[in-house]
Amino acid sequence: MRFTATPHFDSTTSVDESLRSTGAGEFRRLVSVGSNLLMRGEKSATTATVVALSADLSMPLVTWIAGADADLPRLHQGTVILQDVDRLGLTEQRALLHWLDDRSGSVRVISTASSDLFDLVIAGEFLDPLYYRLNTIVVDIVDADVPCAS
Repeated sequence: MRFTATPHFDSTTSVDESLRSTGAGEFRRLVSVGSNLLMRGEKSATTATVVALSADLSMPLVTWIAGADADLPRLHQGTVILQDVDRLGLTEQRALLHWLDDRSGSVRVISTASSDLFDLVIAGEFLDPLYYRLNTIVVDIVDADVPCAS
């Protein structure tokens, strides 16, 4: 089994500042609830947001990148960041759905996507059950501004 280590990124000042702004308390409350999150937006903005929130996420924190040819992590606790889920083919989506169904313990999943997964569901390019498993709480990240939960 191979794990992709969580990459180190320097947080951008704009993300840190936006998390301290008016909506930051509400956003951090959503993060602290422990529900799965789907973050949509530019890759750099979603990555910076995950990094800025990493202190609020349960450990271990493992990143899995779509298309990186790595096995999904076998954790019983912690947080898994699934990057670029919108890039998964149908076979990989089925494997991810199976992994979500089989995991035990209290593992939180935070997914990132640069495109709207619902549009991919409508086009038949993304599995409907996987979409609903990943988007417990959807957070749109726009230009590293304050995240908007929907």
